[in-house]
Amino acid sequence: MSEQRRAGRDPGPPAPRPKPQPPTAPLRVVPSAGRVDGGEPGGGARGGGGRTASREGADAGRRTAPSGAAPAGQRARGRRRRRRRGTGRLPDRAVVFVGPMAAGKTSLGKRVARELGVPFVDTDAVFVRRHGPIAAFFETHGEPEFRRIEAEVIAEELALPGGRIVALGGGAVIAAETRRRLAAHPVVLLLTTQEAVLRTANLAKRPLLRDDPEAWGRILEERRPFYEEVADVTYRTDRATKEQLARRVARWARGFSQKSGVAEHGGAAKQKEQEQE
Repeated sequence: MSEQRRAGRDPGPPAPRPKPQPPTAPLRVVPSAGRVDGGEPGGGARGGGGRTASREGADAGRRTAPSGAAPAGQRARGRRRRRRRGTGRLPDRAVVFVGPMAAGKTSLGKRVARELGVPFVDTDAVFVRRHGPIAAFFETHGEPEFRRIEAEVIAEELALPGGRIVALGGGAVIAAETRRRLAAHPVVLLLTTQEAVLRTANLAKRPLLRDDPEAWGRILEERRPFYEEVADVTYRTDRATKEQLARRVARWARGFSQKSGVAEHGGAAKQKEQEQE
């Protein structure tokens, strides 16, 4: 140590220096002006730069996609749904449901109408609105008068243009005039078994079955030739759920072509046999 510095020192050991206190404010990281994409200043990118590039690539992909586009998975599911629904054109006239009592014409007809997006009409319900309960009308006026008015109601409904589902009463096919009119419409025959009807039907609303359970089978056999005469396709309602049947009938209705002559009736009969299997 030089003489001048030694002369300027205080005698004794040097005083201890105070330790610096830690900073009270958080440190701010200021990026370097020369750093590019997380790499070294002005140089190539390191590991972090690769991650940044990946994020930028993903952002670019999102920017190029249309703003309202659905994810690819949703688009694929939508295409599958459209394929399941089918692309056939609906008939421009009523699709008619016939069949024995309690076979499911009303309940299934409503489901098919919803599936196709068309109105549903129950001709028995139309009769009740105009003339009161059918059982009381039978007792007061007799069956022949009931059948006459029933045929008029059916003729009015079938004459209306546009696609609809129309469910007829179980005995409507007895009238020859009604069967003649049905020749111009696609007709679905619903069949079931007597055991299934007695198991599921509300017997309180069907006194005929409550008083004589075997009557259902006898009436079906009497009317079977009429049903088979007018039907284009037949479905068994005791072999599948209503949801499954509604989809099948709707698919059939979309692919149905207008009846016109023996050749097309032959094709429809063949399809009827396939649906029954």
